[in-house]
Amino acid sequence: MRNLLLLSIAFLATVVVNAQEFDKEAITKLSNGVCECIEGKEGLDTREKAELEFGRCIMQVYSNDQEYFNEKGLDITNPQKSLNIGKQVGVTLASTCEEALPIFMMIARDVRQAQVSSEEEEYDEQEYIEFTGKIVKSDDKKFTSFEIKDEDGRRHKVLWLTYVDNDELLEDAVKGKKSYVFTAMELDIYDPRIREYRNMLVLDRIDTIEE
Repeated sequence: MRNLLLLSIAFLATVVVNAQEFDKEAITKLSNGVCECIEGKEGLDTREKAELEFGRCIMQVYSNDQEYFNEKGLDITNPQKSLNIGKQVGVTLASTCEEALPIFMMIARDVRQAQVSSEEEEYDEQEYIEFTGKIVKSDDKKFTSFEIKDEDGRRHKVLWLTYVDNDELLEDAVKGKKSYVFTAMELDIYDPRIREYRNMLVLDRIDTIEE
């Protein structure tokens, strides 16, 4: 079953990068067999059903002529090979098998939705800190960073690496004459000088102080 899952997930790939190349004739034969297998299949209305059916079809075609495929290097029972075999079969099917296209689109859509949900969850789990203060020092040597002194006299080093909400306020803030409200994310960032990850603050937004 694990190999079935590996093979099915592989259909999501549309480009094979740095993957082992297999015998084209054998890949074509396997792809054609899988296409015939899925023709007329009904009820493949979910990603899980589609992935499982693709896996079953590949195993069915492979089992019908196992000796031939093994001689050509397409041993699907080998976990180290099965993923790349599935990718190359998937590429072939996507361009030659009309029956497979709607299913590919459904799987790709579901995977993208899962990725977006995962990214949103990760964003929500980020730790933020907020403080009010003035920029007392800026450094543009490798990447822009600010040293901000808050109202309690504590100093915070904050990196400017990504998009910052209300970044137009930074032009005035770097003059160090006015206090602003700064919001920063705590991220583990690799420091090549010490070859380790360090917990650092990355500026997320800047706001004026409400009267």
